[in-house]
Amino acid sequence: MTIKTVTFHQCSTGKTGQVLASPQIEKKLANVEALYQRYHGTKMGRMKFYELALTNAREAKADAGGYLQYTTEAIAGIFLDHMHKELGKAVRRKDNTQAIVLEVGGITIDNLRDLAKGKRGKAKLKVDADGKRILTPRNPNFKVA
Repeated sequence: MTIKTVTFHQCSTGKTGQVLASPQIEKKLANVEALYQRYHGTKMGRMKFYELALTNAREAKADAGGYLQYTTEAIAGIFLDHMHKELGKAVRRKDNTQAIVLEVGGITIDNLRDLAKGKRGKAKLKVDADGKRILTPRNPNFKVA
């Protein structure tokens, strides 16, 4: 007897779980990220996209009520659909100089490049004159005997 392997969608928690609540949204996001990478040459920041979807979902929830997760999933799907169409056109056009403007209902994103992933800096470590790291103890009252 063989054991069948079952694949299923595992929902995350927090912002990720609220936005990516279904496998269809995850697949659409992966497609949009690939197009974004091809057009802009940099990765799309998922957290910036999550914030965009959640901010608008919170406004919609305040207006109409309902559950935030379902509203967020619907708004994320609409944004991803429009982004996929605009990025697809831009990639086929092969002109990377134009800014992509996205208009969804009453919401306008002037430049899709604003969703690019930000740079993370290295930690600033203290160094001595020789360039070696100065180790600092976690407990400031710690004394070496």
